[in-house]
Amino acid sequence: MDEGIKDELMVEVKPRAGEGVAVVEAPRGMLYHHYKLDDEGKVIFANIVTPTAQNAANMDKYLRIAVRNLKDLRDDELKFKLEMLVRAYDPCISCSVHLTRIRV
Repeated sequence: MDEGIKDELMVEVKPRAGEGVAVVEAPRGMLYHHYKLDDEGKVIFANIVTPTAQNAANMDKYLRIAVRNLKDLRDDELKFKLEMLVRAYDPCISCSVHLTRIRV
């Protein structure tokens, strides 16, 4: 870093149609990418499946089970226990603010 940013040559790329899929291990789990490009190299389809999205169904399922099993707790105790359950799934910050509404 002492030398600063070095000049790098840009590699010329000829745009073309194509499709690619990649899977990487991210901090919260597996992250899936799927892209399709048209003849000009423009993205015409993109699908990204995040770890939190993969865990959402299980998180919702076990929240509902927990509510049934813990329904006799005071509201503040129930909220605390349910928040613990959600944190166990380690959702990303933007995902953690969405709520599942459950009637007890």
